[in-house]
Amino acid sequence: MTLSFIILNYNTSLQTLNCVKSIIDHAPNTSYEIIVVDNNSNKEEWETLNSLLQDYDLNIIKSRINLGFGAGNVLGANFANGDFLCFLNSDIIFTEDCITPLIEYLNRHNDVGCITPQQYNRNNIIVPSFNHDSGITEELFGKELLETLFSSKYPKRKNTIYKKPFSVKQINGCFMIFPKNIFWEVGGFDQNIFLYYEELDICYRLKEKGYKSVVYPNCRFSHLHGESTKKAHSNTVRELYISKMYCYRKYHNIILSSCFRIINIIKLMTKPNKWYILPVVLRGESSSKSMRHNRL
Repeated sequence: MTLSFIILNYNTSLQTLNCVKSIIDHAPNTSYEIIVVDNNSNKEEWETLNSLLQDYDLNIIKSRINLGFGAGNVLGANFANGDFLCFLNSDIIFTEDCITPLIEYLNRHNDVGCITPQQYNRNNIIVPSFNHDSGITEELFGKELLETLFSSKYPKRKNTIYKKPFSVKQINGCFMIFPKNIFWEVGGFDQNIFLYYEELDICYRLKEKGYKSVVYPNCRFSHLHGESTKKAHSNTVRELYISKMYCYRKYHNIILSSCFRIINIIKLMTKPNKWYILPVVLRGESSSKSMRHNRL
């Protein structure tokens, strides 16, 4: 069995180097390749990336435009030779071989479509590796209340240490492993989404096909949180809502979509610092305002 690591780089050459080095330092017990997709970094960062990685055995793919998260990773996946695809943010650091146990788990469970280890931050504090649905119930009552009242359906995300693998609605997009055939069976990442909610979307499609999304808490990795996106445009919050509205419209009828939009409008009206997002939600069909069209 072989594995393809796919790292998406956008003006984060040093973080990408550290990610690559940590993979090599904690190499999995299987054949692997490393693919770095540069999402049209600026000239200086692109030259730095090439200089930093020139002594490593890997494949660097340069996109002439910023494709966003989904399409950038799909570009890398098209060059992958592995039986499994491991998508990583550039600010991921391996602290142990957390790949081998996950591959073994996938080989034993053909009904699992994607999997992730337990996430920790730079201060070695546990961080949620999964999320719940983004739907009307969650918008109205909030995740923490639902976790308290319906713990079997909504397992606690924060300050909780799990000891056994468990299924979730969606795993975090910073570290996702798929059997390659299943990734392509469900169509890969939705390339209409530029940034945010890609993991919700693909985990939903996995579920439709009968596959589970699993957190494997018995091994871990470090996520530097925000290092891969901190240089992005200030409109990233607006982009989050654009993707949020898109995903809800994609899987729900017009009545539910309208209710979802109204709830978000009401919530935003109570937060003056986010009023600039209101036009995005009011319009509903707001993809024309996506950063995709600015090609950051």
